[in-house]
Amino acid sequence: MTVYKFISALNLKTYFDSSSPLFSTRISLVAGVFIAVTGITLGLLEGSLAVQINGVIAAIDVINSILLLSAVGHSSRKPDSIFNYGYGKYESMSMLLSAVLMLCVAAYALLEMTRAFGGTGSDVGNYYALVSFSALSFLIMWRMSKFQRTHAKRLGMPILEFDADVWRSDSLIELGVLSNLIIGFVLIHFAFGDYARQIDSITALALTIYALRVPLKGSVAALNQLLDRTLSTNAQDKILSIVKDNSDKMCKFVAMHSRQSGKDIFIELDIVLPFDFSMKQKTDLERKLQTAIKKSYPTAITRIYALSCNGECNGGKKRNCPIYFNKNY
Repeated sequence: MTVYKFISALNLKTYFDSSSPLFSTRISLVAGVFIAVTGITLGLLEGSLAVQINGVIAAIDVINSILLLSAVGHSSRKPDSIFNYGYGKYESMSMLLSAVLMLCVAAYALLEMTRAFGGTGSDVGNYYALVSFSALSFLIMWRMSKFQRTHAKRLGMPILEFDADVWRSDSLIELGVLSNLIIGFVLIHFAFGDYARQIDSITALALTIYALRVPLKGSVAALNQLLDRTLSTNAQDKILSIVKDNSDKMCKFVAMHSRQSGKDIFIELDIVLPFDFSMKQKTDLERKLQTAIKKSYPTAITRIYALSCNGECNGGKKRNCPIYFNKNY
């Protein structure tokens, strides 16, 4: 009864609510803790730098998951009067921090590899335990990659896609660790312990460098968002084509400003409308553009900034404005 009350107090059912945008990140956190603690412990006890480093990488993934929980919790909030462009930059900052942490791991792996080649490292111990754990870790990582990607598509959150890429990269790293352990087992069997230790150290450094690919790639995208870089050329061309389809309802298209903050895309369109357009006509055009843009970019937040024309077309007795020849007006 006491255990039941304790579990109820933790409110685990709510914590692992599958309808929450934080659900997949919490599962990622639990999986990462298991792999990190077990990997670091086994790596230290059995003298495998590759397994130890892989555990450290998993520990960084745990830190990333904690950052993700905070970032997703903030970035899922809608823009408000304080942060007009939303909270998506929390995601960007967490991605950059992930890259910095991985660089620290690479430096540690390089130091340990130097020690191994200097003859001060220890021989790898129980290969059976290490191989078994490595195989289990691979299965967990591969499954987590699929799991996060599914949720990323459902929720439209780039940071979950980033986490899915990290898990996929980790699963490939784990395959490298597993291969290294099998090779080491064979070398130990034939009394080549020094070579097994050196190969283990080289593998640790090589896999750490490989693990840097995803964080560095994600950090570039994160930096672009932090610096408010405009959307890609393809995205801008798509939006401009939508504007062109509605150009017969405006006097002139002036400019477009765009940026992305997390999952939200902010688009500002500067246009010129007839000087005697009513607010209803302006609102109808705005809604039409917003609807068309949302079909291609569901998380887009579009704002129309309209100026009135100078009325030169209103000379004489006849109205020459081409917009008024359009049957919709």
